[in-house]
Amino acid sequence: MFSWKEFEKTKVILAQDSSYFESAGQHHITIRPINLLRWVEMAGEDLGFFTLVEIAGVDLSGLDNSPYPFRLTYHFLNMGAHQRLNLHVCFNINEIIPSIVGLFSNAEWMEREQWELLGIQFNRHMKSLLLPRGQKVFPYRKDSSSADWPMDIPENNPVLRFNPNKSESPFAEESYIWKNYSLYSSQSKGLFEWKACFDGHRLVDSIVDIGFYHQGLEKTLTTKDWIQSLALVDKINFGASPNYAVAWAKSLEDLLRIKIPERAQAIRIMGIELSRIFEHLTVMHEICFALNLPEHRLFLNLREKIYELMEKYCGHRQGFGMIKIGGVRDDLPPGWIVEYQAVFDVLTKVLKTIHRSLISQPQFRESLSAASVSAQTALQWGLSGPTMRASGLNFDLRKSQPFYFYQDIDFDIPVGIHGTAYERYLIRYEEIFQSLRIITQVIDNLPMGEFINPDWVKDYFTLTEELKKIDVSKDWHYTGIESPNGECGFLIMLNRNSGLSRVKIKTPSFPLVQALPLLLKNVAEDHLLASLASLGIRSTELDR
Repeated sequence: MFSWKEFEKTKVILAQDSSYFESAGQHHITIRPINLLRWVEMAGEDLGFFTLVEIAGVDLSGLDNSPYPFRLTYHFLNMGAHQRLNLHVCFNINEIIPSIVGLFSNAEWMEREQWELLGIQFNRHMKSLLLPRGQKVFPYRKDSSSADWPMDIPENNPVLRFNPNKSESPFAEESYIWKNYSLYSSQSKGLFEWKACFDGHRLVDSIVDIGFYHQGLEKTLTTKDWIQSLALVDKINFGASPNYAVAWAKSLEDLLRIKIPERAQAIRIMGIELSRIFEHLTVMHEICFALNLPEHRLFLNLREKIYELMEKYCGHRQGFGMIKIGGVRDDLPPGWIVEYQAVFDVLTKVLKTIHRSLISQPQFRESLSAASVSAQTALQWGLSGPTMRASGLNFDLRKSQPFYFYQDIDFDIPVGIHGTAYERYLIRYEEIFQSLRIITQVIDNLPMGEFINPDWVKDYFTLTEELKKIDVSKDWHYTGIESPNGECGFLIMLNRNSGLSRVKIKTPSFPLVQALPLLLKNVAEDHLLASLASLGIRSTELDR
């Protein structure tokens, strides 16, 4: 649970710097590149900010009177004290930024992303991440111009080393075999191109290429109004659409201090938890399907029950369009609670039967028990959600930074030990029952009244006028919530004209794919697809 006492202690330490300010319960420090490494080390070693959540760059040319038109924001999380720190690095584009990869391993992809989107130079060699190799257009720069993308020449597999001295033992890698899985291969599940290296039949290394979508959602969100954007963020993850919609709406509602009616808060919580159940059932189906187990059909049947509940409420099977600024689109229809109770009875009974059948099969347990992930690895690579909790870290944003009235609901956070795919399955299984427990308590204490704040049933132009009244001198704001696969949220920056200068989408799939060589190490080729499915990676969450 968030502690203001701990927050004030940290605030006293940070306030010794003249550039410190506090906004919406988060710490902000503005620095120059020369001080970056010193601040990052101090934040981690002295203040406990061990998790790098996101890095976001922005070009403020023409929008800011600062002599340094470019800014990089490093967003850190202190899991123990449940606090967030934003380091804002101001610089000119010709300056070189120190890399923090030596301190945070997951910064490697984040820095590559900012390099190719804004042309920011870091003091290390960079390779393309999302855009074609050799491109010279930086799409997030104010002075960028449209140009054709260069042809993206595929990279060759790494060259294996052989011992030239035949009288000595051969190198271990002489037995390695590199295999290429295309975007359309069953092993990659349509998520990415994958070069996998096997020692016989077990994975020892891999190289992932994720740059295949290019919808440009972050850029698009800065050109749309807040109401239009709700329809766009809904589709970042189809199974968890209420989570992203709530995070987006909550960003604006926190800025404008919009009070959400208690009934709307309750309905939002139910939507979030139903999408969690839906996504967990999908992952469990994918695991069983990869292992050719007939139980996968039963998970689909249970998921259909959640589909029907969502469709009866909002007309869409995956929760699209249920969130509005100031509340929710519709109240619960007559008979919906009775329908939920019937689904609850079927879901609990059938799910326990399937679970007993699965864990009694040695093939199921052994297939998912190859690769383990330590808590230190989870922290170093910025993992979250079931993958992080399976490694032994007891952290969930619903407990640490509760919103609405999660703090008044009685539920538990399942935690594993070794971080294997089998433990990730067990955690998802248990979280389904915890979500049902949450929804049942919400229904038993369902508040009466409005389902949307009547003072905020407004159009875009009215919202814009309200935004102009905000003091946006402290203009960075982050809102994150616990989605089924980990932390999702938005790091946004308002400009002086009440518009959005920058939107950075935080998704759980991005760090999961980056850490894939560690998460799947020593997994047999026959079991690779099942272990990959247990992570819950979604291709739409890899798009920027």
